[in-house]
This record gives sequence, structure tokens and C-alpha cells, in this order.
Amino acid sequence: MRALLVAGVCGSSACAPAGAEFTARDEADVRALEESYRTGWLANDSAAVMSTIAEDAVLMPAGVEPLVGGSAIRAYWWPSDGSVTTIKSYELNVEEVEGTGDLAYLRGRGALEFTYQDPAGVVSDLVSRAVHLSVAKRGQDGRWLIVRRAWSAIR
Repeated sequence: MRALLVAGVCGSSACAPAGAEFTARDEADVRALEESYRTGWLANDSAAVMSTIAEDAVLMPAGVEPLVGGSAIRAYWWPSDGSVTTIKSYELNVEEVEGTGDLAYLRGRGALEFTYQDPAGVVSDLVSRAVHLSVAKRGQDGRWLIVRRAWSAIR
């Protein structure tokens, strides 16, 4: 998995070579990134959520074409059509974190409760349970950011 991770996301000498040490501190930092992502959503703070996502990130929600880059991600999560989503609760359970050098993946599952107000003002209370996989990359400044994230609803 590590070689595939490096080949699929890095593609250049900007990343550490395969087999480079991924430390306990790196794992803690990647877990903290996931927690920052979760708490940003809980605060309904788009800037906080986007601060965890690389500007060139790709999101792959189930059933939707991949969303490439910050502008596409913002438009998907916070559309300008008058709809409003308000997060009520968000539980995330991290089940696996692995990495090599400046790349890591995180696998987990979560439950999200939210209200959705459509453009006509109709409000729905919704619950979503999903599994997810995130790939994070450490930048030159040492910060980890999500560069790929995919999720799929589960029953």
C-alpha cells in the first residue's frame, strides 16, 4: 500500500522516498488533522474546514464525479444556490493510520447529523453514516493537509 500511495499521490521527488520513516509524531499529527477537520464541521466554519484541505485536493464522494481543487470543493459543500447545511453532530472514528515519509493515509468511519435547508426554504433533518479514506501530505512548512478524500455511505 505504501508504494502505491507514493506513486499515486506524490509523483515527484518532492516526497520522501518509499520506506522513509513515519513516526509516532507523524501519526499523531495526521490524527490531529482529522480532528481539526471534524471540529471545523462541528463549528459550521467553512474556513476552518478548508484549512485542513490542500488547495489542489481531490474529493471523491460516492456517486459524484471527483471534485478537483479548492474552488470545486467549496462550491460542492457551500453552494451559492441559497441552500444551507448545518451540522448538529459529527462523530469520526479513526481505524487505521499509516504512512511513509511525507504521505499518510487515514481510514475510518463516521456518523453525521445535520439539517439541510433547500433553496425553497424546506428544512430536512438528516443522518449519514459513512466510511472514508483520506490521504494527507506534509507540506514544506511541516503541516499535514488532506490531499485526497473519498467516502461512501453505509447502512
